[in-house]
Order: sequence, then structure tokens, then C-alpha cells
Amino acid sequence: MEATMRVLILASSANPKHDAAAAETVYYQACSGGFEADKFDAAQDLCSVLYRDPQAMGVIWTDSPGIASVICRNWRQADVKNILFVLLVRKPSSVTPTEEAVFRVAILGAGADDVQPAPIDKDEFVARLAALARRDRGSSTDRLVKLPCDAVFDPERGTVDHPGGTVLLTPREASVLELFALRQGSIVTKEMVMNFLYSGRDEAQIKIVDVFVCKLRKKLGAALGGLDVIQTAWGRGYAFVPDGYFPVMTEAHARVAG
Repeated sequence: MEATMRVLILASSANPKHDAAAAETVYYQACSGGFEADKFDAAQDLCSVLYRDPQAMGVIWTDSPGIASVICRNWRQADVKNILFVLLVRKPSSVTPTEEAVFRVAILGAGADDVQPAPIDKDEFVARLAALARRDRGSSTDRLVKLPCDAVFDPERGTVDHPGGTVLLTPREASVLELFALRQGSIVTKEMVMNFLYSGRDEAQIKIVDVFVCKLRKKLGAALGGLDVIQTAWGRGYAFVPDGYFPVMTEAHARVAG
């Protein structure tokens, strides 16, 4: 179940002519450390992808503390909960160490998880990415999701343990259920599920999402005493219902939409 965290890179500076080269350097460093990386030209585009993939990490390269603060603050206000790692280009020698510290504190206060001076040593950069990824994953116990009827979903093992036994999920099924749990309280669109599962590569047709949901409902139904934890929001996507609900059934025992 363990997957390599995606590192999504944005270079946005006061002097944009350097952005492409900077993004390429950061991209190379991340890939050399074994991370799956992608580059983005616009902050809004990266914000959208981060929101759809809560397990990805955003890396912002910039020479402007103001730009970094605005981006981080806007993304947090847009409910982006991903790790945000800022690489801040060192200012000329006229800027004192105290002033540089003030810049970093302001960026952290705007929502960044780490701020480091750029350029940064490749090995240190990779080590910091790995450390942030470990912190984001947390312990296996932290990732457990409580379900109704004393059932517990373990995303790492791909299992749902309940008083009557254990339900085994496929890696894709477990990933879908984990995404729903991560986005508790929000609607998860089919496009978000596709991006989470395939990252835009080797994608199946979007109707595969309905297939995964159908299989999850069938597997979990008996373990949860007939309760469902995935509610359909017609025309929008799905929502995770941690306390569960009893789906409405017809006399022929067919599920009513919802």
C-alpha cells in the first residue's frame, strides 16, 4: 500500500525569467531522490491539484517572501491541507540574518510547513522531503479510521477489522476509501478520485469510480450491519458518512439512488 509521495513544484518569483530554470532544478533534485515530481506554471493550477490529491506535497521556489506568504495563505484559505515546503532564495548581503528570520517566520505563519534557503544542497533537500513525508503519513495507528459497528479501517494494510472478522480490500479499493475518509465533510468528485488513483497517468475510464464504490459497499455491508458509509451526491460525487446510514431499499431489495 505504501506509495511514493508526489512532489508538485511551483516557481514564482519577482523575476519570472528565472522560474523555468529554477523549477527544472527542483524537479531534478526531487526525482533523483526517488520522488514522483511534476512542475506547474500557475499557482491556481497547483492549488487545484493539491486539493484533489491530499497526499501530495507542494514545493514553492521564490525570491519573494511576499509572494510565498500570499500563495501559502491563499491555498490554506482554499482548504488545501497538504504539506507546503518553501524554498526562499537568499537575499543580498544587505539583508541581515535577523531580517531573513523574520521573512521565514512570516511565511510559516501564512501556512508553510517548512522554509529553507535556496539554493539548497540536493541531498539535504531530498532528506527534508523524506522527513516531511514521514511526518505527514504519521504512524499506522494515526491513520486508522473508525467505522460504525466497532469496525476499523486500516489504509496501510487495506483491511476493515470488525467483531465478526476482517474484510480484505484491494489496493485501489483501500485508496478510494482512504480518500473519502481524508475528505470527510466534503464532496469528493469522480475526477478527484481518478487523480488520486492514477495521477493523470494510465487512467481507466471514469466509470471505474462507480465500480470501486459498488465493490466497497458490497464488501462493507455485512461488516457494518447493513450500514453504508459512502453517500452519493448525485451529479457531484460522493461523501463519507463516518457514522453510517441505512440506504433505502425497494421491495425487490434494490438500492434506491443515494
